[in-house]
Amino acid sequence: MNQLSRRDFLKGMAGASAAGILASAAMPAKETKAAVDETRRMKPGKYTEAAMAGHWGIWKLPVTVTVNETSLLKIEVPEDRFAHGETEVILNSVKEKFFDRIIENQSLAVDAITGATLSSNCVRMGADAALKSAFIAGGLDEAAAQEAVDDLFWGDVEKPEPEGPIDVDVDLLVIGMGTGGIVAATRAAEYIQSQNTEYNNGNLVSVLAIDKAGKVGGRSALTHEFNAVNPPKFKEIANGGEDFVDVDKYYNDWLEYGKTKDGTLSLKQDVLDMFFAESGNAIDWLYDHGWRFGSMSKSEATGEYVKFNSVLCSNVDPGTYEDRRGKVDDYYKAILARYKAAGGKLLLETEATDYIFEDGAVKGAYAVNRVTGQEYVIHAKAVIAGCGGYGDSEELCNEIPRDIYKGRRKSITLGEADGKMLKAALNLGAAGYNLDMSPMVMHLSLDHWLTKYPIEFKEGSLNGRTGRQNTWTLNDIPLGLGINADTIALNKEGKRFDGEAFLLRFADDVYKESWCAYQSGNYYYSIYSKNQLDEIQEKGFVSIPRWEGYCAQGGVPKEMPLPELYECLDQAIEEGMAWKGDTLEELCAQLPDPIDPAVLAETIDRYNSLVEAGEDTDFGKDPQYLLSKVDPAGPFYIIQIWNAIFSTCGGLDVDPMIRVLNEAGEPIPGLYAIGCDSLGVLMNGERNYTGFGGVAQGWYLTSGYVAAISACDYIKETYGGFTYISPALDQTEAQSA
Repeated sequence: MNQLSRRDFLKGMAGASAAGILASAAMPAKETKAAVDETRRMKPGKYTEAAMAGHWGIWKLPVTVTVNETSLLKIEVPEDRFAHGETEVILNSVKEKFFDRIIENQSLAVDAITGATLSSNCVRMGADAALKSAFIAGGLDEAAAQEAVDDLFWGDVEKPEPEGPIDVDVDLLVIGMGTGGIVAATRAAEYIQSQNTEYNNGNLVSVLAIDKAGKVGGRSALTHEFNAVNPPKFKEIANGGEDFVDVDKYYNDWLEYGKTKDGTLSLKQDVLDMFFAESGNAIDWLYDHGWRFGSMSKSEATGEYVKFNSVLCSNVDPGTYEDRRGKVDDYYKAILARYKAAGGKLLLETEATDYIFEDGAVKGAYAVNRVTGQEYVIHAKAVIAGCGGYGDSEELCNEIPRDIYKGRRKSITLGEADGKMLKAALNLGAAGYNLDMSPMVMHLSLDHWLTKYPIEFKEGSLNGRTGRQNTWTLNDIPLGLGINADTIALNKEGKRFDGEAFLLRFADDVYKESWCAYQSGNYYYSIYSKNQLDEIQEKGFVSIPRWEGYCAQGGVPKEMPLPELYECLDQAIEEGMAWKGDTLEELCAQLPDPIDPAVLAETIDRYNSLVEAGEDTDFGKDPQYLLSKVDPAGPFYIIQIWNAIFSTCGGLDVDPMIRVLNEAGEPIPGLYAIGCDSLGVLMNGERNYTGFGGVAQGWYLTSGYVAAISACDYIKETYGGFTYISPALDQTEAQSA
């Protein structure tokens, strides 16, 4: 029995639990409290109210409910993306599953869709407001109408007790259905079919894929490009048969990136060799399965190395990332249609919780439906796991990285990467590789957005990331102060750690650091004295190299005077994101991790001397950003900026066959780790990600492509072959993507 109340939900307790599988067909409304409450009735009809949610926090989503006197009959949201701000492919999973879940239970307290929690909660609150309007139309005053909604449409969600654990037997289990998981499952199914003529008679394969989210694709559905090396077929199609990249130069540059300060090679060279040999074949596999790529972008910032764009790149091709996300979703569905035609099964919103480990080998996994609570014991001859690392787990972010990188993280993710199965592998004896390195810092963020000022819209201007109108807002002033190049960026010791103009970008070349703010740990500080802020108040921001794309709400126009600056800073101070002190001693004592004021004073003095000299001999910041000195007399302001991550990099140790290795360097039979669960094998453990783009997505694709065959060959060699299932005898229930 779910006892979630609206009050609990508004406190942030809702959405913590994940969702489960329910049929997508329309459900009849059951009898509810409202049906027996003669004193409170809704006026039948349609009612529309809007709620703010989604990642951007800019647009509201209109939610329309159709009701009779006692029941919620239908929920609708606009089809036109410009009528709301939700990511369309994520909202679609809510439309397909969450609406019927609410209607079937006649309650807004049902579980959110995992991977679409913000969109689920937006619908929840819009429906709450619309139901309130229906009760007001039925004759109640505003307070009584809200009370009626709270009493009659929240809480008391009855769930049947699940039966005991269900045993499932399959040849291969794939955990995590992002791009790499989809490729692994489908390629394995096709490979198994190719191994025996029995399949020519229509027999089906025994492959099961599960994902805790309500849709396939996960975080990889939102990324932009694959890193790969000269696809043999595709270079004939798209490049006149010529190589896209100089292989020897690229390989040597990657090795150079992988060297630690003492010259030791941090990455695994045999796995890098495999990546260079197989990543192009993986791109060709996608192309053969209907995937099409956008223009090949090259830039000085990535060493002229090619990236195979996921359909399009809004910096090169027409269209926006939102257009691309929809097209990628279509490609997923087309590939999964082949997987299902071969007999492959898919269970969404089903979470793996631990491995079955017997006789020194992985022989399946335990799993649970995250709404119904139904448990599964999935016996499998091999398991391919790609669960996205551990970046969404505060516990593991405090446990796994080396000390400087420990601490909770702001992340640009769907909230699914809890590291549970990575930890499960470590618990059974798997070795980590570069496990304690920095997570993949690619964005800079405040702890949360301010809401003090309105969002302003730029007419006739389309944003490539959101796919909607460009915006700006004064709420971004504190973030602007944090990414401004004409400031001092401080680590937790009160020292500079790199040139402030480099904080929010890839390196100038592959030998330099990308997003060098990672060096400060999970956050850094930017410090100002009043004279500097007075200058910005009068002249606006003139020294921001670029605005943050995912953690700002549009930024602030350049060189626009900001009379509201101190008012905005006061709000940030009130909300715990900035601090003010008349002296350095007073300022430093207030910080979450107090800084030694003597160290900070020394840092300020050194920086001021660099400004006077007009040259940053410590970190090489462009002289155009050495504009103002920090007044050592104060008063002072500090803004906290979080190093937001896209994923973690350190993971499990794997060999070129993607087999997970134990501490002795030997394969753990039956276990394969793909994507961010093993990305560390290509990384430099002393650095942040790489100086060339698309590696995480390229590794996810390539490792899934290779693991499929490795796992199947292991099954064939260890168990003597595969299971053949006659379509007439196939009793396994398949769930749609």
